[in-house]
Amino acid sequence: MFVCEAIGFDAILVLLPISKALTMMDVCHKDDFECQHPNLNQYGHLQVGHCRTTNIFLKKLGISLLDCLKECMVTSQCKGINYRSHWPLCDIVGLSEDFTPETDCVYTDISKWSKGIAGKCRDHTCHGGEKCVYDGEKQKCITAYRQIPKDCSDLVGKKSGVFTIFPNQHTSMPVFCDMDYEDGGWTIVQRRFDGSESFDRDWNTYKRGFGKPTGEYWIGNDNLHAILSEERKFKVRFVLVDVSGERAYAEYSNFYVGNEDSNYELSISGYFGTADRDNDLLKGSCAINKCGGWWHRECTYGNINNKLLLEAKDKEQCTGTHGLTGSRFMRQQ
Repeated sequence: MFVCEAIGFDAILVLLPISKALTMMDVCHKDDFECQHPNLNQYGHLQVGHCRTTNIFLKKLGISLLDCLKECMVTSQCKGINYRSHWPLCDIVGLSEDFTPETDCVYTDISKWSKGIAGKCRDHTCHGGEKCVYDGEKQKCITAYRQIPKDCSDLVGKKSGVFTIFPNQHTSMPVFCDMDYEDGGWTIVQRRFDGSESFDRDWNTYKRGFGKPTGEYWIGNDNLHAILSEERKFKVRFVLVDVSGERAYAEYSNFYVGNEDSNYELSISGYFGTADRDNDLLKGSCAINKCGGWWHRECTYGNINNKLLLEAKDKEQCTGTHGLTGSRFMRQQ
């Protein structure tokens, strides 16, 4: 589900293929003979002295490099491994962009290795959180690790706070998950409460998102589309608080937002518009008149991205309804 809420140093990464200058003795445990003398057509690529630090599915202690590679090869959504030969310790890693220098750690992308490592499971596909095993007669999928959260509904049971979600294999983002409202599991799309962020932004800023999930923020139209494009059905709830403290809410089912080519078309009705990209149905720009990006259609009765008015005495500077001190959410149904 979703909720809209309104109330150093430089490092150079070097890719090192196995060569005469770097042997398997350098990355294998001293007692791992199979690893030191692999019967493979290719060694793959080892990135020595660096490890991935995010989206680690599970850790396995005491296994060989080749067994670590096999574990990744048969595990759904695994993209590579971290391996520390002195433990030996294996990390099964999903989609990740972070690299941290670490002595004696090696990362390798699983796509660089032969599928033959997976044995009987080389062509068997499992769903998220599962891995393939061969029981002597057939391949089957078993639970390998807790499923990667695609939205906050996958994190029910945790306390409210900021979490990283992975709506697909190409997208990750930090979001605020509200676990206190009703039964929890709400993904905050928009959050406003103190006026610290201006919501009168241009198209590209709304596209990327802005602010911080710990404070006021907009999740980003591309991120919103990525979450809603998965094979899940969502509902959206707007929880509104006016300057006098009165609350109201509106809830919609079958909530969907298109991609940028569609101007982020909203399944309920209308198109998203900002001051520099006018997509509403009236002459002139509703986004300019309303001082904020929204699916304005015919300049809307509601305007939760208007300038935030924290006190009733504040002078309204934009046309339409007053800005709000709070609004909310989205959740999987």
